[in-house]
Amino acid sequence: MMNSNFLKNCLGETTSQKPVWMMRQAGRYLPEYRELRARFPSFLDFVANPEAASEATVQPIRRFDLDAAILFSDILVTLPPLGLDLSFVSGQGPRVANPVQSMKEVRGLSTFDSEKVFSYTRLAIEKTKGKLPSHVPLLGFVGGPLTVASYAIEGKSSKDLLNSKKFFYQDPSAYEAFLEKMASVTGEYLTLQADWGCDALVIMDSWAGHLSLEDYVSMALPYTKKVIEIAKRTGKPIIHYANGAPHLLGEILKLDISAFGLDWRMNLSDLLVKYPIHVFQGNLDPALLFAPPSEIRERTHEILNQVKDRPHIMNLGHGILPETPIEGVQAFLQTIRDF
Repeated sequence: MMNSNFLKNCLGETTSQKPVWMMRQAGRYLPEYRELRARFPSFLDFVANPEAASEATVQPIRRFDLDAAILFSDILVTLPPLGLDLSFVSGQGPRVANPVQSMKEVRGLSTFDSEKVFSYTRLAIEKTKGKLPSHVPLLGFVGGPLTVASYAIEGKSSKDLLNSKKFFYQDPSAYEAFLEKMASVTGEYLTLQADWGCDALVIMDSWAGHLSLEDYVSMALPYTKKVIEIAKRTGKPIIHYANGAPHLLGEILKLDISAFGLDWRMNLSDLLVKYPIHVFQGNLDPALLFAPPSEIRERTHEILNQVKDRPHIMNLGHGILPETPIEGVQAFLQTIRDF
């Protein structure tokens, strides 16, 4: 294993300096990213271009002192191979023109050869591994089955997942068939990323918090477990992140994985006491990077002081916001390095 503070902490080893990376660290807050993105009329074309995806991945590593890179991609890339008409509309986000809302549509989903379909991911990983410093691991990632399936069911972003819940309540057999399909596709894709060279794996279940505990246990948890079961065969560390889900944490923390991402709403000090052997990631509020540097340093110090005697991965509690000032990022990272 490479000599990486990130990987050491993932695997439960305490290091004197805490590793740090940021969700969405390759993104619109970087001027070099905006310049690169402007070369592609379609976001999906951008993601599927191995050289561009590799370049976007390494941009934040060149600019900042980060302990991990995460492959530039999108959680929804598994939808088009299934026959779903995915597009990204400027100012509106992803759209699925033919949403899945019945057993007929579930049965009509395409089957595909993941190694062939995602060959651009393999090439992007190979190019990126050749550019990264030897001590910086590369993270592969997928969206949680619930989150990705809900985009396909809703046809767009949703604040309440109403169509997904209706699908589950009114046609549970069709919902289960769809989520089983998504879990298999997701697990296979995550495993391939590890096989192709990624050093650790991340499952991002961004919409889990929209569910009650009872619904989460039925609608999402079994399929997340299936993805983990498939990906565990790689032997690579796995991190799970769920947004807005403090009420689900009791179930999430039973997952057989290496580390658990926390959003900024969760009380880290309480969790450290309650779960003394778990490895956590996070959980600074992304909006705090807009604060004066003194405030950023103070709040970052609060986290560092709480976790100094145990393994921990420093990160934000969600993805970095597009308007984030570079100075805010620098204050956050420098505080960690100076601690």
